[in-house]
Amino acid sequence: MPERLRRLFNLLSGLLCAVLFGFAAGAFWVLPTLFTARPLPALALPVGWLLGVTVRRWLRFDRWTGALLAALATALAATYAACLTAGAMLSATMGVSFAQALVTAGTDMLLVLARFAQGPAELVFYAAGMVLAALTAWPLGRRLHRA
Repeated sequence: MPERLRRLFNLLSGLLCAVLFGFAAGAFWVLPTLFTARPLPALALPVGWLLGVTVRRWLRFDRWTGALLAALATALAATYAACLTAGAMLSATMGVSFAQALVTAGTDMLLVLARFAQGPAELVFYAAGMVLAALTAWPLGRRLHRA
């Protein structure tokens, strides 16, 4: 039982870290988006690669677990970046501060606005970023060198 409990705790802490890495990457993703004043869905590829490397090197989960955590973090980063971009557009449109726009709109409205702003091309980039994150997080050579 202690081994099972340890694995469960390890998985939950890894999930928490992946969620936090996804939020951080999404917040970082918004900066060039706001600077250029247009969505940048192609950033899903480098963000996915960086999150895959982060999960592989820092969280050290094996195979499917690491790949799923990296893909989840990338999806969360894309969603968070889209929500923050929708909040910035609301802020500019309504003439209120960014924080006030986020609080007034709320999570549900930001998610709906972010979903409406996404077209098929953006979704393809996000899916490609998730696949790249999963492939990068997969430990290819680590198992071959152990004897």
